Amino acid sequence: MYIVKMPILGFDNNKNMNISKLDKNFAILQINEETNMHLLDSIAIKNLEIDIEDNFSKALELENTSHISIYFSIVINNPVSKSVVNLTAPIIVNEDKKLLGQYIINQPMKAMFLTMDELNTL
Repeated sequence: MYIVKMPILGFDNNKNMNISKLDKNFAILQINEETNMHLLDSIAIKNLEIDIEDNFSKALELENTSHISIYFSIVINNPVSKSVVNLTAPIIVNEDKKLLGQYIINQPMKAMFLTMDELNTL
């Protein structure tokens, strides 16, 4: 179980969540008993850098030696290659301390939402 230190948009009152890995690229964020969010692990995305602001790093107690996971929410479509990934609001996890939060990227981006096919063009 993870403690939510920075709220997940739309689920501001949820203070504990769990993440279940499906495979090396996909996971499920279990928000509560009724709600799950599909996630894409950042390792599946090439050439994407995120500059995390200090206040967010402090809230998640991130240090240079912290084991960090970064996930992006994904809307699953059929076929999976047409699934849409939200690149503007990743879920960042401090695996060492079991803390997580959603980080809203405030820097200009080439694309805010991409399909799985389009991710290969980054």
